[in-house]
Amino acid sequence: MRMNTEKYEFSHGKKPRGSGHWLFAITGSDGCGRYITELRKSSGTLSLARKQAIYSFRSEIGSVKEIIEVEVMP
Repeated sequence: MRMNTEKYEFSHGKKPRGSGHWLFAITGSDGCGRYITELRKSSGTLSLARKQAIYSFRSEIGSVKEIIEVEVMP
C-alpha cells in the first residue's frame, strides 16, 4: 500500500500530521485487474483515520482484495 501526500503538501505547504478531519482517496483492486477509487472521510489522528477509512472501504466493497494507494486529499 502506498501513502500519497503530494496534493496535501502542495496545498498546505507541509506534510499532514496530527489530529483533525481527513479526506482520503482510496484505490483498491480485486486481484483480477479491476480497480476502484472512492473518497472516504474520517477524523482523529492521521494514522487512526486512515485505518478507519480503509476498514469502511473494504467493508462496503466486498470484492477488494488489495489496497493499492491511499491519497490524503487537501
